[in-house]
Amino acid sequence: MSRDGRSHVVYYAKERLKELVKSYNIEAKWFIEGHMPPASEYLRNAFVTTTYYYLATTSYLGMKYAKEEEFEWLSKNPKILEGCVTICRVIDDIATYEVEKSRGQLSTGIECYMRDYSVSTKEAMAKFQEMGESGWKDINEGMLRPTPIPMEFLSRILNLARLVDVTYKHNEDGYTHPEKVIKPHIIAMVVDSFKI
Repeated sequence: MSRDGRSHVVYYAKERLKELVKSYNIEAKWFIEGHMPPASEYLRNAFVTTTYYYLATTSYLGMKYAKEEEFEWLSKNPKILEGCVTICRVIDDIATYEVEKSRGQLSTGIECYMRDYSVSTKEAMAKFQEMGESGWKDINEGMLRPTPIPMEFLSRILNLARLVDVTYKHNEDGYTHPEKVIKPHIIAMVVDSFKI
């Protein structure tokens, strides 16, 4: 990167990493103290701990034609990125709710939402599903509306959302149990692939 005169863009990845570590620290503090924050506070922090702000930023580092303008645009959390982060957070929260609850984790998005809005688990999950659908709309809008950002950069964000869709398909936790959810996809793509 320094040979290309682009080492300064590493700054954006460092800032995202700092943001991520601070948010992990907040989550750890909540867990240790047995604190259940308001749903809005939980989501604000949990959007960061999806790691998708960080992943989107670091995915741009390897793109030789990525200029500071793209990193600056991404650092402002454009609507397309917010949609991706929202999808990741709410779909993960739905799929992992039972496992996290069984571990004694109080600060789950579903639990916080249920408490704040006096709704059932089913209603909270329906609201999170609705938030995920809204995130897809934001991504679609970001992909279809004219923007000065090249499609290669927008596609990275879209592909991160697609990854979540596959990982948590049918509300199964493919991150915790990849052998059930992810392995069949890998086998289909690599082992049992066929030529067209």
